[in-house]
Amino acid sequence: MPLGLKYSCPSESTWKLAVTSLLRVLSVGLPVARQHSSSGKFETMWPELAHAFEDFLFTKSTPPDNLSIQEFQKNEAIDVEVVQLISSEILPFANFIPKDFVGQIMAMLNRGSIHSQSPSFTEAEIDVRMREEFSKVCFETLLQFSFSNKVSTPQEGYISRMALSVLLKRSQDVLRRYVEDERLSGRCPLPRQQVTEIIFVLKAISTLMDSLKKTQPENVDGNTWAQVIGLYPTLVECITCSSTEVSSALKEALGPFKDFMQPPASRVQNGES
Repeated sequence: MPLGLKYSCPSESTWKLAVTSLLRVLSVGLPVARQHSSSGKFETMWPELAHAFEDFLFTKSTPPDNLSIQEFQKNEAIDVEVVQLISSEILPFANFIPKDFVGQIMAMLNRGSIHSQSPSFTEAEIDVRMREEFSKVCFETLLQFSFSNKVSTPQEGYISRMALSVLLKRSQDVLRRYVEDERLSGRCPLPRQQVTEIIFVLKAISTLMDSLKKTQPENVDGNTWAQVIGLYPTLVECITCSSTEVSSALKEALGPFKDFMQPPASRVQNGES
């Protein structure tokens, strides 16, 4: 309950104590749960843990108006700590964890990788208070499990494919929404937070393309390539965007596609090319 209430707790120390305790318990408890995964004794724990993570990371309560930017960043560091625990103690051991739970974790990382901020923030505070570090860690965790060179079980391969699929779909959705919103806005500039969001996504696509270049081709399946190629027309649609910042990030995202362009394979017919 205090994890979900977060800023609505009567005292700030309540939710901080709750999340600190949770992290300590999980550092000891998760290895035990993995070790006895086949016993069935921990079946009811996983859904509860997923709800606890979601209620805390995406709390419905909003920060108080008098919360300083420094305090906001300290609180964001706690959110980052939770994601780091997911990255180190949960996803690498996916073959010992229920598939439904892993799916919920992936959905949370996808949601977290999109910037979120309190509606009470002023324009001057938005850049600092976009939970950018939290978004970055969520995205990097998805990216980390999107390209696994050491897939030893079908479950690990499933994690890798699901992470990358979620990441690509998220990028596609943000790009399409931005293009459509700018078209409808006419000469009115879009909100600063939406511009920041698409710049973040475009930089993420650049990182993604760099990772693809470094990954063994056999580790990337056909559906993934289809999704990657499907990004290209949407990126081209963004060329008409008026923001110079978006144009600069777009240039970085489009450039790496050249490394995957090649002439069509020659066909031999009747002994002639």
